[in-house]
Amino acid sequence: MNTITRKHVLSTVFLLLIALPAMAQQEIGTNVYHIRSYRKNQDTVYYTRQTKRVTVKRGSTITETIGNITVQRQLIKDSIILVNEEVVVRIPGNRWKAGEVKHTNDAPDKLYLDPWTFSDCDNTALNATCYIKIQPNSYVRLWRTYWKWSAITIPFAIRKSLNDTIDSKVTTDLKAGVSFSYNFNWETFRNRRIEAKKNVKGLSFGIGAGFSKVTLNETSTSLSEEPIKNEEDGLAFFIAPGITTNIRGIQAGVFYGIDFGLTDNVKQWNYNKKAYWGIALGIGLDIFGKI
Repeated sequence: MNTITRKHVLSTVFLLLIALPAMAQQEIGTNVYHIRSYRKNQDTVYYTRQTKRVTVKRGSTITETIGNITVQRQLIKDSIILVNEEVVVRIPGNRWKAGEVKHTNDAPDKLYLDPWTFSDCDNTALNATCYIKIQPNSYVRLWRTYWKWSAITIPFAIRKSLNDTIDSKVTTDLKAGVSFSYNFNWETFRNRRIEAKKNVKGLSFGIGAGFSKVTLNETSTSLSEEPIKNEEDGLAFFIAPGITTNIRGIQAGVFYGIDFGLTDNVKQWNYNKKAYWGIALGIGLDIFGKI
């Protein structure tokens, strides 16, 4: 294996290692969970209040839950106890939105919601945390939208044919930068009786920009008036709108990009200011434990 081939193989492996985590970056922006009241399992939410006082006679047996332990005891005298009162609220139309949700193993039958604040004084009581019930072995699927900044790498570029002697090809130039995207997720919360499960399917539309390391040699600058004889590196700036899919943590993106030479030698590059299709792959670190 000659030096150039070895360098290309090592570069490809390095790019793959970068690509795996790069598309699973932190989200920055406003989360919006859309509660779709036309779905039967999303048309009602529940609030819990300790407002009901009940008199229990001596000798009655009551059940109490302390932490994760449930115990029964018999009352030795008449007692007044506070009982959690469940308030049922029907969701009006499609007006309901939540900023955050919570689904845990402690209560897999409840999907807790932090609703967007109601400014109408008649509805201020609805600003408290509420929940949707999830039947055993059933699920609730919410639609979520949000903006996101993230790191991006495009390890593979499919470049079109330039002339009869330069056919279309796949290159592995290192491209790294940031992307800004609008995301649509379909998030499924499942009640497994003793365990809460979640998976995500999503689609995002955005634009990426960053820098690209370009390898220049006599072949890659053959269309220049003075091709570069000895191999050297150059730097380019890329911009690439694209679409990314996310299915249970496995991500794939397609971008349509253009490279603009920043260093003088890149201006001799055959593909300077030429469009290409970029392919990006990634695996979210939260894929483990999905249903």
